[in-house]
Amino acid sequence: MRTFIFPLLLMVLLASGCAGRGPVGSYCGPLPEESAVTAIAADAVDCLSTLYPPGHTSVHLVPAKDVGNNFVQAFENGLRTKGFTLIPDARPDALAIAYTLDAMDEKSAWYLQLRISDTAEQGKSIARAYTASGQPEAGQSRTEIEFKRSMLQKAADKTKETAGKAYDATRSFLME
Repeated sequence: MRTFIFPLLLMVLLASGCAGRGPVGSYCGPLPEESAVTAIAADAVDCLSTLYPPGHTSVHLVPAKDVGNNFVQAFENGLRTKGFTLIPDARPDALAIAYTLDAMDEKSAWYLQLRISDTAEQGKSIARAYTASGQPEAGQSRTEIEFKRSMLQKAADKTKETAGKAYDATRSFLME
């Protein structure tokens, strides 16, 4: 019995470290002029404030490699001004937001996508195109997305359940 429980518990411990939440990462390509960046960030903040109540919502921005880019600074300032609380680490009760801001073509058109994780397995993806001056083009794409759990995460969950049952059975056996 002991030879069965030890490998099972070891597998649970190793697999539990692989659990992840929400969007993977942010990306910011070469930026347009500063006034366009400010306009794009302001539009993103307005969009978020229509979906989530400022003053009651905590936000964790998933950092890009270039953390000091002008977009993230304008976006953070806009979120704070609107009333959102920015937190440095992801928490289950906060929105995790990853963004992609990049050039679309030679005409200096820009593309912004926000991937918002508002629960462990659900979220939204919002995308919009902008002109060279940072003005929105056409409409906005909003999509509900489900963050897929990996096979390893599913196996870890099943292993945890099995280990819990084995622990309960062993405990009740020893108590008798």
